[in-house]
Amino acid sequence: MTTKKSKTYRKIAKLDMYNCVANFIITTDLTKDVAKLYKKNGIKLDFDVIAEGLVFSHEISDYYLIIDNYYLSHNTIAHEIYHLVTRITEDRGIIDEESQAWLAGHLSQIMYDYIKKNNLVVKNG
Repeated sequence: MTTKKSKTYRKIAKLDMYNCVANFIITTDLTKDVAKLYKKNGIKLDFDVIAEGLVFSHEISDYYLIIDNYYLSHNTIAHEIYHLVTRITEDRGIIDEESQAWLAGHLSQIMYDYIKKNNLVVKNG
């Protein structure tokens, strides 16, 4: 029996205006990578293993957006970026929609540029 090796793509985006970083992770083994990150950050693992992706932060300066490559679609990307934007802005007391929209556009551009650079395939859906 052959075991398929997992592949993880990582991109760190410095968001100086918000004094934080956004860690983008696209992986073929979401459960494994989330478990590693939770352990690294001292978070008790309470994770729904059927998720397509998730956003979490342990500190106000460090955010993670993780997507399972199998579910890499425009829908999933938009969904997780929305969570990332609300987490970053709400942690800073920012509720202005225009600020959130600009941040969403900025993060989307970073994500799509990284996807293109690594020749990853985004599914429609």
